[in-house]
Amino acid sequence: MKCTATANSNIALIKYWGKADDKLFLPTNSNLSITLEGLNSHTTVDFSSDYKEDMVNIDGKNMEGEKKEKVVKQLNLIRNIANSNLKAKVVSKNNFPSAAGMASSASGFAALTVAACASLGMNLDKKQLSIISRQGSGSSCRSIYGGYVEWVKGKKSEGSYAVKVADENYFDIRDVIAIVEQEEKKVSSRAGMAETIKTCPLYKSRVDAAEDNLLKIKRAIKEKDFSEIGKIAEFDCLLMHATMIATIPSLLYWSPATIKIIKLVQEWREEGLESYFTIDAGPNVHILTLPENEKEIVKRLREINDVKDIKSCKIGGDAALTEKHLF
Repeated sequence: MKCTATANSNIALIKYWGKADDKLFLPTNSNLSITLEGLNSHTTVDFSSDYKEDMVNIDGKNMEGEKKEKVVKQLNLIRNIANSNLKAKVVSKNNFPSAAGMASSASGFAALTVAACASLGMNLDKKQLSIISRQGSGSSCRSIYGGYVEWVKGKKSEGSYAVKVADENYFDIRDVIAIVEQEEKKVSSRAGMAETIKTCPLYKSRVDAAEDNLLKIKRAIKEKDFSEIGKIAEFDCLLMHATMIATIPSLLYWSPATIKIIKLVQEWREEGLESYFTIDAGPNVHILTLPENEKEIVKRLREINDVKDIKSCKIGGDAALTEKHLF
């Protein structure tokens, strides 16, 4: 049965950077994100006896090698659960740059998991889908849900899953993304995390701080305290990038334009234009702000030559099935 799903990307406010278990994709610390409306993956999966091998097409390109293997590994996991040996055709499209620090793997594997499980007739709840999706791309478990989403670290596979802390309508904040580079990064997040855990002397301190930051930001979300949310998210971001920079060899995902925008956000805040930055494993800067400041921040970013594109996102909803098939 051919099934299609869409899933939104997310941006972590409390970061995930490192696995406690590489095989099960268990994170070293629980973490939290907001789901981003308008940055999505759209994926059609068809399991059929007509196919002799798995076929994977992403953004108009037939995948081979490592990229295909990651998708096939996820299909194998789902096939094993469903007790199926059918091969599949997978076609997926992102409406934003892939592998540039904007969580394309999160939305991609969430959409893949929802579509593939439906295609094999599996009637699963969102918790079960998040457990399966996590094993393809850790942060994808958070993209199963909309709103403010926590990924519980757990100690075994069934204990590590996403939970919705608050839905997308609970507290309206905006993420204005300054895209300064759209090229694929040289060191993937997966490879970078492994090196950081192995070589960074700061790593354990960051994990401890992240757990503390998580408790604080959940309280701030409950109280709808934007200033506190922003301060904690910015601090947690800098902690993660400090461990990346202190990795051997150093992982510096930022570009000169990244640092320029960081400094501008700090200046804007001093002027009274309240905004905070957070950055995933890439050069592009996510600027968190309130709805009334969104247009002014977009306007100011348009005046910066280094900014190649701007995406402005509300908090988005759950991953879902759709009838708009890609083939």
